[in-house]
Amino acid sequence: MKNIGKNNIEVFKDVIKSLSADAIVEIEGAALADPKRFKKAVIEVEFLENDKVSVRLPIVIELGYTVPTIVAAVQERVKSEIEKTTRFVVNSIDVEVVSVSVLQ
Repeated sequence: MKNIGKNNIEVFKDVIKSLSADAIVEIEGAALADPKRFKKAVIEVEFLENDKVSVRLPIVIELGYTVPTIVAAVQERVKSEIEKTTRFVVNSIDVEVVSVSVLQ
């Protein structure tokens, strides 16, 4: 990524992680997986050529919700927030469902 300095990459990663986490909170029936409970349950951001970005999101889905519906809603919401707020174009949003449980 020639347009982003190395110092700025971490800042952009943090911004994208924060936007993603905030977007997940807005989806009824979904929550960001807790890294204390699930190993490697962290949001991963990868920068690609031409200002594209890929994001991996570990989530927990509330019991009673349809997995494909929640995953699609998370993908759409996160993509929208990233593209609306940053200059990056989303290449992919990979949602990993790490658990289905009762959320509070």
